[in-house]
Amino acid sequence: LDGLIESYLTNRTTSTSFESGERIFKCEISEFFLRKGGKSHGYLFDIQDVTEEQKVLQVMHDYNDTLATEVNKKTDNIKNIQRKVVLGLANMVENRDNNTGGHVKRTSDIIGYVVDAVRRQGHYNIDDRFAEDIVRAAPMHDLGKITIENSILCKPGKLTDEEYAIMKTHSTKSGEFVNIILKDVGEEHFVNVAFNVARFHHERWDGRGYPEGLIGEMIPLEARIMAIADVYDALVSKRCYKKPMSFEQASQIMLDGMGTQFDPNMYSVFLDCREQLENYYKEN
Repeated sequence: LDGLIESYLTNRTTSTSFESGERIFKCEISEFFLRKGGKSHGYLFDIQDVTEEQKVLQVMHDYNDTLATEVNKKTDNIKNIQRKVVLGLANMVENRDNNTGGHVKRTSDIIGYVVDAVRRQGHYNIDDRFAEDIVRAAPMHDLGKITIENSILCKPGKLTDEEYAIMKTHSTKSGEFVNIILKDVGEEHFVNVAFNVARFHHERWDGRGYPEGLIGEMIPLEARIMAIADVYDALVSKRCYKKPMSFEQASQIMLDGMGTQFDPNMYSVFLDCREQLENYYKEN
């Protein structure tokens, strides 16, 4: 009891627990007075055996831990299934589109470098969840191309105005597919990020993009980030109608586009991750 009194006097701790053998006790401590405002004449100890109560609480705690573990396992399983579905659809698109073979995989790989550079530069606040969601969403950005006719999708030369108008519908369709695939998924934040990446990655900072002609920061940040990976891959990759550009040429085009095609804050971001991007393409 001396230890309980000392704790009470030092920390004014009125409630504490202690063990005796295999039993657990809860102790409530208070002072008693003979008259109001008078001198304290001692301490009152209300000691209760709470062993069974603590056992129940421990069982509930263990159950909650087990439940949380199972939920996390199921969540991870659902994410894996979604990823396989998305990659399967993306591969279907690329099997039809001989112009952009491997584009989905490459952009899905390099988007991580861009996101990390955005976080290092500090222009925008991107937390771990937002960063993960952008990377997870990247493979979905061109899903809508599955609706484009082969004669347009696989055309080796320049598209006519009419064909280009049809091709531009893929971004709207990509957003629609995201909502269909991720319908009823409990991750509202991820669904929104994936939709924005899919629908708006062809918008331009100067408002001359599509499908809505958004200007500046009207364009969701995740779409502005996706645009960097998407365009850079298009420049340095081989297409049936062009050879891959050199890293120097591609980098100059990217930097020249800052403030017109791209968010001007991406200038320092691109310079930050440029070496990583180049090393990725050299190795792959």
